[in-house]
Amino acid sequence: MPKVGEQIAKGEKRLTPPQQKFLDNYIHKDMTQTAAARAAGYKNPNVSAVQLLNHPRVKERMEEMRQELESKYGVTITKSVRDMQRLRDEAWQAGNFSAAIKAEELRLKVTGLMVARSHVTHEHVDNMSREQIVQQLQEFMDRAKNRMIDITPTENPKESEQIPITDCSGEAAK
Repeated sequence: MPKVGEQIAKGEKRLTPPQQKFLDNYIHKDMTQTAAARAAGYKNPNVSAVQLLNHPRVKERMEEMRQELESKYGVTITKSVRDMQRLRDEAWQAGNFSAAIKAEELRLKVTGLMVARSHVTHEHVDNMSREQIVQQLQEFMDRAKNRMIDITPTENPKESEQIPITDCSGEAAK
């Protein structure tokens, strides 16, 4: 893959400007993949981001950009994970459990074992009146309530309400 500014050998292709802008946003501006695709001008950023990250030339250029950053700043994933583990252990031994948990969370995110998933709503709460906000919250609560099942046990179930436990053959267990 030719680097930016390098001459391209015949038959090789360079990233398109939107592809490069996506990578710049994703790597240098610390945007989510969807936000990076949106800022690069893609019309369907959710789908485009996934397609871009799976595109062979984009993947290759992204790896080059990461290596450039590693060599420029001396930061590697291995070193960062090791440091976060050390910080976690030190915080744990000092009894600072919240710092230990945060260090472990960051370590898991770096290694890809934990994925930060945030759902962004494009509602502008600051443009809503108090009544509209209360109404929206009530709708969320009603939706959640409809999905819930009441499993609260009764205090003293009657003999007839008790369900007999059966074994695999269907006979009541003794």
